[in-house]
Amino acid sequence: MSRRLSSRGKGPDWFKGRIVLVTGAASGLGRGIALAFARAGCDLVLVDVDEAGLGETASMVEAVGSRIIRKRIDVSSRDEMEKLADEVLSQWGRVDVLVNNAGVGVGGELDTIPLDDIEWITGINLMGEVYGTRLFLPQMVQRGEGHIVNVGSLSSLIALPLHIAYTTTKFGLAGFSEVLWAEARNHGVGVTLVCPGAVSTNIGSHTRSHYRTEKQRANEEKFAAMLAEKGMDPQEAGRLVFNAVAANKFLLLLGREAYIMYYFKRFFPGLQLRLVSAVSKRLSK
Repeated sequence: MSRRLSSRGKGPDWFKGRIVLVTGAASGLGRGIALAFARAGCDLVLVDVDEAGLGETASMVEAVGSRIIRKRIDVSSRDEMEKLADEVLSQWGRVDVLVNNAGVGVGGELDTIPLDDIEWITGINLMGEVYGTRLFLPQMVQRGEGHIVNVGSLSSLIALPLHIAYTTTKFGLAGFSEVLWAEARNHGVGVTLVCPGAVSTNIGSHTRSHYRTEKQRANEEKFAAMLAEKGMDPQEAGRLVFNAVAANKFLLLLGREAYIMYYFKRFFPGLQLRLVSAVSKRLSK
């Protein structure tokens, strides 16, 4: 499901030879997005901290016929992101599509999560997107074209109990994306916010858990297993992200869960808050 806020799209010829930078490209949705753009004739800058997974993605992208730059980068490091921008713009001259996909999780209630882990998740899930956008947007504005994709979550739409730090970063990314859309469209640059529901990814392996009870921990493990088993195929999700960029759509809801949560909160905001409270109370026992 997607929400169209601009009708001026990009035809197939627009993508041939374009430069696309994808963070969190080593696996899951990031890999799916990279492959979708590669199949459209784009060249890829692949970024992640997982060098082994990044190598696998790079091989898959090169097999399609795309040129690549592969970099091990911590997106929460301003210095590393600045060096990445300098290198990419020096070597290839521009980035046409920036996909801010890198993300991690932190589970627990506010009083159980160490402040260091709140800073860690904020650095990756929010400041990483801010750094990437701040560094690559100016050259898009100068050329009067380009596109930025920010990958949010169900937690960009509705609060997720026992994930207060994660929800905070994803709510923040949604607000950042809305204002960015309003600013960038005046310069010919598109913005898409992607809110995935159940997509088969390995975010569970990048989650720091601080649960109060074993029941809470068990629920988290069940949820991660469900995503891996029944979630949308990442390559299908990547294709839908590509289509949203081509159509210049702002909001892309991936999966039935995202669709339900979006409209549930929109039409029943009071009920939604009470539901979140009830779920939180139940899980806290």
